[in-house]
Amino acid sequence: MPDTKERAPARPARPGRAPRRRWTNLRPLLVVVVLVVLAGAGWAIVYHSPLLDARTVSVGGPVVLPKDQVAKVAAVPVGEPLAGIDLGAIRARVAAIPRVASVHVERDWPHTVRITVRERATALVVPDADRYAEIDKDGVRFGTVDAAPAGVPIVKVDANTVSRETLRGVVQVVSALPPPVAQRVRDITARTRDDIVLVLDKGETVSWGGAEASDRKALVLAVLLTRPAKFYDVSAPDAPVTRTQPFPSLAPPAPAQSLAPGAPGTAVSTPSTP
Repeated sequence: MPDTKERAPARPARPGRAPRRRWTNLRPLLVVVVLVVLAGAGWAIVYHSPLLDARTVSVGGPVVLPKDQVAKVAAVPVGEPLAGIDLGAIRARVAAIPRVASVHVERDWPHTVRITVRERATALVVPDADRYAEIDKDGVRFGTVDAAPAGVPIVKVDANTVSRETLRGVVQVVSALPPPVAQRVRDITARTRDDIVLVLDKGETVSWGGAEASDRKALVLAVLLTRPAKFYDVSAPDAPVTRTQPFPSLAPPAPAQSLAPGAPGTAVSTPSTP
């Protein structure tokens, strides 16, 4: 029996459906293109546009060094893109200044290179002709002054031949002294790193020896200074000696002294280590 049902007519295609599908397929590609264009524009602005170039140099931190001297040595290429400036090269140039202990260089957007300097501090001075060479805590010579700064020990050595190790040892000795004793130090000699001698304000001489055990030696010396004497030897802090005449290494031999307990010229009991 023939099928008498009529077939439904085919649904006509919706206009614009194929173009919409093509747009959907192209969307990721267009997004990539837009991102590439934006990245290129950003790169051009940062590295080639005068909108973000270096225009000023800020120097902070130095007390003795003139800021304009630091800026001159830094040689920041003003006018070049800030992002492309070699901060490491600037840092190296400034760090080469003897008085500079450390330096930090950074970009301060949009137009500034900021340089922060920490100077070396004078731990002691060494006579050099008619002036004084400044020495820091690491034994580094970094400057010259006309007069010794107040409160800074003077070390009588040859400024041109003394080793950095010897100077570092002297700094270690000075740092170990308690303030009341440190204030009395007038001169220091150091023929070698193991032969350090202090001269105090009343002419007393202290044979220190080397810089090792300086904390212990400083404690012993503080006790010895309560007893009248002209010469103190703390080079062996567990067996210190006081004398009214120079030690053999400092002057001609002195006459034998009384060996009564506590008398000058004898070993002195030392304080126990806390």
